[in-house]
Amino acid sequence: MKWKDDLKKFESDNSTGSAELLEQYIELLLYWLGKGDLQTLKDKTFLMDQIKRLQENHKTLLVLLHFSLQAIQLLNNSREDWDHILLDFLKEYRLTWTDVNTRVAKQAASVIDLNQKLILCHSQSSAVREIFNQYRGNKKIVKIIQTESRPILEGRIQAVNIRKLGFEVKLVSDTGYARHLDRINMILLGADAIFRDYFVNKSGTYNICLAGKNAGIPVYILADSRKFWFSLPPEHRERQYIENKKPGAELWKDPYPGIDIENYYFEKIHVNWADGFITEKEILKPSRIQNQENG
Repeated sequence: MKWKDDLKKFESDNSTGSAELLEQYIELLLYWLGKGDLQTLKDKTFLMDQIKRLQENHKTLLVLLHFSLQAIQLLNNSREDWDHILLDFLKEYRLTWTDVNTRVAKQAASVIDLNQKLILCHSQSSAVREIFNQYRGNKKIVKIIQTESRPILEGRIQAVNIRKLGFEVKLVSDTGYARHLDRINMILLGADAIFRDYFVNKSGTYNICLAGKNAGIPVYILADSRKFWFSLPPEHRERQYIENKKPGAELWKDPYPGIDIENYYFEKIHVNWADGFITEKEILKPSRIQNQENG
């Protein structure tokens, strides 16, 4: 069935931001459920396995874990009418979270002034894109330096999206921002997971945050509340960052024999290297995250 092939495609999507990926996944589920193509208990079993595989293939993305834990529990507890129950759940989930990046951007506007700033961005984040989308000032005097974000190069996608909003964008290599450090006013980043002592984001973030800290450049992390460890059910809050090694061919298609190619997409960065974590609810200092009660 086509719906099975459509859902499987999400397992290998490594360029779309986590919140946006989940939003697209939910929209596709709603479409196929609305057409009545998911009805049998066999369909339910396949869907449960596929949701588990999706989360397994994107272990670093707490947004997907937040969703999958609820969806699997619901499907486990439902019987013949599982498709209607799932449909209602998806509609409610979408209603709750669809505009979350707009709310994050509005929170960010209370502490971030983009006016006449040179801003460094890395990788791709729908929350970061939204703060530029919400900006109502003179876009011609706001400039962005955007990294490529190798090896998937999703930074190019973000560069295009921000340019389409009317901003001046300069695309650089993952370390090319160094020559601009004396002029950069702010660093805006997303995050895929935030734990008590560290957050996880695309490789290259560690060096960017370290450079920002040494140069006295404020670093802000934009992430909705699903991405924090304390948003998970109690039995999952001790979960830590796990990532499988990615194909070495993405770095070197035809390497010299005997060279071990190590390719990981994500890395850990200490929360203290950021000046603030901005959610749709509040702005958290690193100390607030580290002292957050587990429960």
